[in-house]
Amino acid sequence: MTDEEKIPPTFAEKLLFYTTATFVLLAIFSLFAFLFLVPFVIEPAFTTIFMQFDPVAALCVTASVKHLVGASNCSWASCREGCTKDLFECTQIRVNYKLGIYPNITPTDDENLIRVERALRKDYEYENYESTADKSYPEMIEEDLPEAIPTGLQGNDSEWYFTGARLFPNVKGCGYPPILNCTVFYAKHMPLGTNYTCYYSRVDPGLVITELDMWQNTLNLVYAMAIPIPSFIISVIYLTFAYFKIYNTEEESEQAPLKSDAEAMATGDDEKPTTPGSDTFREDLACYGHQLKMQLANDKPKEGFESNSPPISNSASLSGTKSSFVNA
Repeated sequence: MTDEEKIPPTFAEKLLFYTTATFVLLAIFSLFAFLFLVPFVIEPAFTTIFMQFDPVAALCVTASVKHLVGASNCSWASCREGCTKDLFECTQIRVNYKLGIYPNITPTDDENLIRVERALRKDYEYENYESTADKSYPEMIEEDLPEAIPTGLQGNDSEWYFTGARLFPNVKGCGYPPILNCTVFYAKHMPLGTNYTCYYSRVDPGLVITELDMWQNTLNLVYAMAIPIPSFIISVIYLTFAYFKIYNTEEESEQAPLKSDAEAMATGDDEKPTTPGSDTFREDLACYGHQLKMQLANDKPKEGFESNSPPISNSASLSGTKSSFVNA
C-alpha cells in the first residue's frame, strides 16, 4: 500500500500563509518598538511639552558647581550618559538667570552681570590664614549675622529672575552618545561665571535646560506614536478577521462532505427529514420487516429437517442396530 501523495499548496494558500506571517511579525515588532520608545522618546517629549519651557532664551550664568560622591548625595546630576543607571558620582551645576536675550553686551555690562571667581594672590601667606568658620564671636548677636544668599524667584529689586536653578542639557538630564556628550557639556558650562543662553520652565522655574527645539520634539513624538501604534492595531484587526472568517471558512469547507453524508443519511430521497411519522420511515420499516421475514422462512425448513431426523449417538450404536437387523 503506497503512501498518499501530498497535494502541493496553491498560490492562494501560499499568499494567505505569508500574509498572516507578515502581520504576526508586524504586530510583535510594533509592540516591542512602542515599549522601547516610551521611556526614551515618548515620555521625555510629553514632559518637555507639559513643563512649558519659554521659547525665548534667557541669560544664564554658572553660579555654583558641586561634585558629590555617594548614592545618598546624588539625588540629581546635571548630565549623565545613560538614563537607567544608578548615580554614585555626580556633578551638580546651579545657575542664575535673567529673562530676555542680550546679544550686544558691552565689556562693562559683562563685568556687572558675570560674577568671576577671584584670583589668588601669589604674595599672600595662606598657611597662616584662619578660616572664619574656626573663629568664635561671643559678643556677636543674632541681628549682626550676615544674611544668607537668597535662592529661588527674586523680587523686582534683583537683577536676577531666579537664582540657584538646576542646569540640565534636556528635560531628563540624560542621554546617549553621540547625541549627548557629558564631557563636552561639563567643559562648556562648569567654569564659574560662564554665561550662555538657556530655557526655563514656566511650571518649575528652578529647572533650566540648555537645548530646546519644540518642532523636533513634536516631530519625534509623532513618529514614535504614529508608526508603531497604527501598525499594531492593523495587525490585530487582520489576525482577528483571518481567525474568525478566512480559516473558519476553510474548516467548514473541509467538513462539508461529512455533513452532506450525514444529512443524506438523515433524509430521504425527497430531502425531507426522516421521522417516525414520515413515509420514508414507514417504507424503510416495511422493507426491513420483509427482509427479516424472508430470512426466517429460509431458516425454518432446515430446523424442521434437523428435528425429524433421529439422532446418531456414536459408531457403537450404529453397529448394534445393524446386527439386530441381520438376526431378525
